[in-house]
Amino acid sequence: MAEIDLPSIKKQSWKVTTKYGPSSVLTYNIALGASGLDLSRSFEGHPKFHALPTFGAVPVIAIMGNVTNSMAKFLPGFQPHNHVHGEHYLELYRPFPTQETTLNTTAQIVDIVDRRSGVTVCVGITTVDAATGEKICYNEWTSFIMKVPGKGVSNKPLERGLATASYPAPKRAPDAVIEEKTTSEQGALYRAASGDLNPLHIDPAVAKAGGFDGPILTGTCTMGVGVKHVIDKYGDGDSSRFKAVKLRLSKPVYPGEIVRTEMWKENGGTRIVYRQLAGEQGKVVISNAAVELHGTSGSRL
Repeated sequence: MAEIDLPSIKKQSWKVTTKYGPSSVLTYNIALGASGLDLSRSFEGHPKFHALPTFGAVPVIAIMGNVTNSMAKFLPGFQPHNHVHGEHYLELYRPFPTQETTLNTTAQIVDIVDRRSGVTVCVGITTVDAATGEKICYNEWTSFIMKVPGKGVSNKPLERGLATASYPAPKRAPDAVIEEKTTSEQGALYRAASGDLNPLHIDPAVAKAGGFDGPILTGTCTMGVGVKHVIDKYGDGDSSRFKAVKLRLSKPVYPGEIVRTEMWKENGGTRIVYRQLAGEQGKVVISNAAVELHGTSGSRL
């Protein structure tokens, strides 16, 4: 059985250059359910026009296709259909520019962990403003790769602070709850806004072949909706308050389902632990999640 050569894998890197402008920001915000009455998110001429924080996932989606296409070269038995987005970490160093901007994004393997029935692969992804070299955000995209033997790697992840932290929901009633009904068009709109053109999120035949009842929302879309809820409740709608988010993607959301975000204040309101549930059965779709905020609590309670 071939071993995974982690030291050599970590030396590899991938790079992409992407461009976006105000229309990209508008489309992304609206794909996450931003109201057309909220001009700071839906009108490029508004003095506080901004991208929602999880816009930082868009250049990540662009580069992860390249990383995934390379996995067969260093993971024994890798098959693309056994690849599932399991956890995500996003840290924002500054708000995204809203004018026409070019981004340079670089990815490297951070860690590979043996999970018995497969491995998790963590990809660290840094995005900078191409014109200034200023770092904008850092993501860690962790995938579970089923049926890949973990020979040669540890069964314990490298500790990386917030990026490897876990935040189970407290055993008490939430401090705040926001519910939002996703729409039948949301999957299609988010595909266009994010560039994630996986047919799983639009084609019923592909979804059913994958074992789903129908097309599912992209995991980063569900993540964006939850972060939006936290910012609206505890950041007074000010996305500049956002510092970082860590979460686990537990189950998919089907367009049309109601998403319920339950939130708990910690650290004086600068950390909001949360989870997301969806559908009539209240399945947990995002778990072990927390948003770190800059400054003091902006709660509207």
